[in-house]
Amino acid sequence: MKERITFATLVGLVAYAAIATDLYLPAIPALVAEFGATASDGQITLSVFMLGIAVGQLLFGPLSDYYGRIPVVTFGTLLFLGTSIACALSYSIEFMWLARLAQGLAAASGPVIARAIVRDRYEGDHAVRVMAILSGAMAVIPLIAPTVGSWMLILVDWRATYLTLAFFAFLVLLGLRSGDEAAPASGQGGIGIKPILEHFAICLGNRRFIGYQICGTVSFGAIMAYLSTVSFFMTDVFNVPTRHFGTGFALTVAGYMTGALLCSRVVMVLGMNRTLALGTALTLLAAVGQWLGADYPQPSAVWMGSCSFLLFLGVGFTSANASMGAISLFPRYAGAASAVYGCTQAIVAAGIGAAAGYLYDGTLIPTTGIMLLCALVGALGLPLTRIKNSPGSSPAA
Repeated sequence: MKERITFATLVGLVAYAAIATDLYLPAIPALVAEFGATASDGQITLSVFMLGIAVGQLLFGPLSDYYGRIPVVTFGTLLFLGTSIACALSYSIEFMWLARLAQGLAAASGPVIARAIVRDRYEGDHAVRVMAILSGAMAVIPLIAPTVGSWMLILVDWRATYLTLAFFAFLVLLGLRSGDEAAPASGQGGIGIKPILEHFAICLGNRRFIGYQICGTVSFGAIMAYLSTVSFFMTDVFNVPTRHFGTGFALTVAGYMTGALLCSRVVMVLGMNRTLALGTALTLLAAVGQWLGADYPQPSAVWMGSCSFLLFLGVGFTSANASMGAISLFPRYAGAASAVYGCTQAIVAAGIGAAAGYLYDGTLIPTTGIMLLCALVGALGLPLTRIKNSPGSSPAA
């Protein structure tokens, strides 16, 4: 029973960013309408959240190396609960931006420390396998979250989604009470601007780390381009009513869950790097299909949905391999390495999401073009992952 609670809690931690994004996606147009804002203003609520995720990881990752994983992630979860309530009480779009930024800072504690915990307990391909299983299980949340959010919007209003996030954080807090410390407080490493910059210099000075970072970051960026515009193009291009938004969204997110669960098996046969290459290839193939399909006067919903499913499946293969490959290079400071990886990923993804929202013109062409560019850049990172280890790092398998 205890192991099941621990697993469920890790799933919850990994899911912070996903549930805080996907649950309220259907509500963005309603939020924008209530505050008299624009579609671009609504998209900024996603970008500032991702900015908060980026900065927060730089704080929580090293803190968990210094003070231990459980006490730091418990504090972060308490903040996530409080900031979710603050979002629900927003009275203007400007206040919502600030509340979402703070919520992102708090939510960063979940994924950055969950990745470090997995690295503390497992090595190489086994770490990828566990992370992939966690990601696959976590994908159930974005699979159903937009549907739940759609019905909340119909039955209550958009504020109910944030109260639901606060309740989610409360459940994670209960799970953390039974968790065992994976890395007891060591008092090692540093906390502050200088140590953070040193962590960046060390990690980004390792070419293999950069390769994994590129592969994981731009594939996540492609997803952010999709998330930043999906609530608009579902209506503008495919005329999907609000009550059916979750169903349409779930069909594509199911691809990520399928990819992550398949990855947990395939990686034990092919190994980390070949599985990463497979995921990158699938993502690129799907992005090309999307881009070609978007050029039609009336894009086919079946074709575009199938390509989106395949793209999410490819990212499901890529995500765990890229993150564990990067973090495994620095086993002594898994929290700090996880922070550098996650921060860089979030900053780039926030920029990509903002660009997608700004360029959105009521068609699929800008979004699919950005996603294709992300897939192409991801392929460029693969050769770097095969370079021999830099001094001071350990094999990533």
